[in-house]
Amino acid sequence: MIIVISPRSTDTLKGAMKILAIPYSKEAPTSRNTSTTSFSIATKYFDESKRKRYSKFRCTGHENNIDSWVQRLCVFNRICYNTNLQRFEYFRRAHRKKPVFFDSAKGMLTDFGQKFLSLSIVGGVPWAPFVVDEALPTKNVILLNRLHTLWQIYFPNNVGHILWEEFGMIHYSMERMNELDNRSVVMHASPMSKDPLYLKYQEHVLSAITPEKMVELKPYISSFNTSYVCFDKLMAGGMLRFFDPSLYDKNQGRETLLYNWRSKLIKHHGFDPDFIPIKHHIILTNKSHSLSAKSLSIGHRTIANMKAVEEFIRKTYPTISFEVVEWHKIPFPKQIEMLIHTTILITPSGGVSTRAPFLPRGAHAIIMDYYVLTPIQDVRRGYSGTLEGEFHNYFPHYIKDYYQIYGEQDFVWDYSGASDSRNDASIIINMTRLSLLIEKALEDIEL
Repeated sequence: MIIVISPRSTDTLKGAMKILAIPYSKEAPTSRNTSTTSFSIATKYFDESKRKRYSKFRCTGHENNIDSWVQRLCVFNRICYNTNLQRFEYFRRAHRKKPVFFDSAKGMLTDFGQKFLSLSIVGGVPWAPFVVDEALPTKNVILLNRLHTLWQIYFPNNVGHILWEEFGMIHYSMERMNELDNRSVVMHASPMSKDPLYLKYQEHVLSAITPEKMVELKPYISSFNTSYVCFDKLMAGGMLRFFDPSLYDKNQGRETLLYNWRSKLIKHHGFDPDFIPIKHHIILTNKSHSLSAKSLSIGHRTIANMKAVEEFIRKTYPTISFEVVEWHKIPFPKQIEMLIHTTILITPSGGVSTRAPFLPRGAHAIIMDYYVLTPIQDVRRGYSGTLEGEFHNYFPHYIKDYYQIYGEQDFVWDYSGASDSRNDASIIINMTRLSLLIEKALEDIEL
């Protein structure tokens, strides 16, 4: 016998699971008259071993170069964690070892190596299952029948990375592999971060994917008190980067993934992702707090003359609804509600600007540039650089108006001795140029 478990509340695991015992070997149907069932793709070759079960997998990503592993995404079926050896095991028939990978240079490979995919972005946690030449175990084993994702966070203290790369990746992977389980379980491969920002967004963002609480891999495995914990479906890998200037020309096809994730988050928190405002509302972001701010600094990539900008907007556009917002003081669901009612968002660059995708269709985001002193990609010294332009480029539903920086008269250093104009300078806004961008937006938005 094998125990099949469907978790209902994986944070307790006690009295909160639906446990169903089924025979390990189940007779396959002998006749199928329809070509649409999964049985129609099987062959009689497998009938000889119908009482034994083996692993299988499928991937997207580079499937002809095993060393291109950082962005590979895979779903494994009937793969097990060996609690005694503390490793994931992939079970294969012992007779004539079949290849698991076809490498253009190395030929047919019969194992996954040490680095087959990454559990975190930028390749921070390489992972591969260990190949075992035998059938799945049938004693002292539990089979979990929900989709499980093996994952590990890399940026726990940046809202942009958390929203769009870290937790977003889990949803993108489910869509890319067509594995849409609304009660899936996310297993963190190591002890979870205690960073307050990470914990705040885990509560509000992960719940849009699954009601199950995230679990730490080893305690979760140990809770079953068995030699093998097997997974009907285990998903891992699929790390997509969106905050990289080299990716400007690689957004084709990813726009839909990101927009669907944006809409899912909005709908999850009770709002209409297709909502269009019927009157103008301007939000000016006051970045009064940053985890990256240096000691004794005046801020971190802020608007240096914030008070003057606020007074200018109130005086120049007295009939338009307007507010100044400190996002870190506002719960995430309320942030979404405010943004979908906003027609013009004025924001510094960096992570604080990555809330812009929650703007409604046709809205404008006025985003601060920075003065380039250190060239990056094709942006030379003296240019006006766009810090998160490669990210905003994925969202064509809102219009980006970049407030460009033309020289050292347009910014101040955040602290004495600073020299990195990209990360350690705040912008001095010229009201004439700002009004040009606001009026451009007002003319463009038809209400």
